[in-house]
This record gives sequence, structure tokens and C-alpha cells, in this order.
Amino acid sequence: MKRVLLLGATGFIGRAIVRELGDHPDLQTHLGPRHAEVDLATASADDWDAVLGMDPDVVVNAAGATVGDDEALFTQNAELVGRLIEALERRPRRPWLVHLGSAAEYGLTEPDVPVSEHALASPQSSYGMSKLAGTQRVRQACEGGQLRGVVLRVFNPVGAGQSGATLPGRAAELIRSAASQNTPSVTFGSLDTRRDYVALRDVASAAVFAARLERSPLLLNVGSGVARPSRDIVRGLARLADYHGEVTETAPASQRSAAVAWQQANLERIRALGWAPRFTLDEALLDLWYGDTPAPAAWGREENRHEAIQS
Repeated sequence: MKRVLLLGATGFIGRAIVRELGDHPDLQTHLGPRHAEVDLATASADDWDAVLGMDPDVVVNAAGATVGDDEALFTQNAELVGRLIEALERRPRRPWLVHLGSAAEYGLTEPDVPVSEHALASPQSSYGMSKLAGTQRVRQACEGGQLRGVVLRVFNPVGAGQSGATLPGRAAELIRSAASQNTPSVTFGSLDTRRDYVALRDVASAAVFAARLERSPLLLNVGSGVARPSRDIVRGLARLADYHGEVTETAPASQRSAAVAWQQANLERIRALGWAPRFTLDEALLDLWYGDTPAPAAWGREENRHEAIQS
């Protein structure tokens, strides 16, 4: 039985991974600390050694931040990864690392051409730059022989518990409010951008799939393999809400979204290893609209920190 340590278990993607791991009884799941208990980005070597004290076979790193100023993003998305790698290097037996990266690392991509893992990374946002810095740390450690692992470049996840800091989460909030209050219209920025929206449940399954790998290319794209107009997200949620008001696109466009007009994942590499997306966008929107993945129990006091979650 493999011991899997999940970092970032209370986050949007982390909660979905906890749920997915529960369907795999041969994987003994251990949760890392909540951010309020231990800030892994600034944690001491002793704290990190305690986190890894249950001697994991696999570490899945879903920890990080999507919002904040440049310093906060770099600290949570790059410095944290560096400290994790240092802690793994101190282990007598080094675990396999599954690190969750982001398609924001790619930045601008050529329209109508699915972006492969060979593409030059040119992030256009502070978030993308901070995630790329984390990926580079993993790359350097793997190429130097200090680490074994894989980076999953996750495109645009959609699913239960999504925050209003994302277009799907914000759209759900606005449309839910408009439908309940009979508001005649809702307003967004331009929805012309095309993105690879992938079901959160597929992202979670990809993380567990990667946890089982013994070896892999360093980078693996995780997406749906389809570029859809962001407008499809809003229209789909409006249908679920039975909202018939007007949807306008006159608000100022997000600089982050406007900078990247088109993105679609090339999934050839991960498909060749045996993974493929299973859920449709409509199913992902249903998850977003109706459900939330329950947050896992707290990491707990010292004596309970490494208690396995039984599936």
C-alpha cells in the first residue's frame, strides 16, 4: 500500500483530490497541515521534517495561492516549492513528487494550435510567473538527480467550491444573485476569450493517476483538449439557474484574461501514459452550481497529524 501525503488538502483542487483518493483504498492518504496551523512557505526545516515524518511514498503538492500581491504569490507558489524540495532531499528515501502547476505558465499561445509541453513558457501574469518559478525549481531538482517527480500543468478547472476569483466562480455568484432577485441583467467583461475548461474531477483523477506513476516526462498537460469561449460558461450557468435576463459584456476586461486570448491543451503526452478526461463541461458546471466537496478534517494536534484518512 502506497502512502500518499497531500499538501494543500483544504484548497479548491486539494479538496477534490481528497475525494478522489477516497476511491482508491490501496492508497493510504495523509493530509498536510492547514495554512493556519503551519505556513509551509515559511516553515522551518524541523516543521517540514515533521510534515514528512510519516515517510510518504508519494507527495502531491496542491498547495499555493491564486490571488495576492507579487510577493505573496511568489512566496506561496515558488518559495514553498523550494522548501518542499529541500525537505525531500533530506529524506533517506525520497518520495515521488506530483506538483500541480498551471497553464498560466504558458502565457501567450498561438491561436488554433493546442499548446504542448514543449512550448516556450511566457507567462503574462504575476500568478503565472510565480507558478513557473515553482516548476523551474522542480525541474532543476529532477535534472540534478535530487528528486523524482512530475509537474501537472492544469488548465482552467471548473467544479464544486470554486471561488469568485475565477470566471466560473464569479459567474455562478452573479447569476445566482440575479436569479434570486429577478435582476434584469448581469454584466461581465468580454467573454470572447477561449479557454480549455476542464472538470475539477478530471484534475483530481489526473493527480491520483500521476501519483501511481513510477516515471514520467517532467511536464504533463491536464485539460479537456477543447478550447471553448468563456461565454459558454456564463450561458451554461444561466441555463442551470433558469435565468432569462440579459447578459452584457460591457464591464472592463480583466487584464490577465485579455492578455491571453486562446489556450487549448495538447493532451497527447498524458494520453499516451493512459489518462484522459472523462467529464463534460456541462457536468463540471453542474458540480459548480449544485455541489461542494466537503473540506477534510483538520490536520489535527501533534498526536493526530499523520492519521490516515480511511477510504
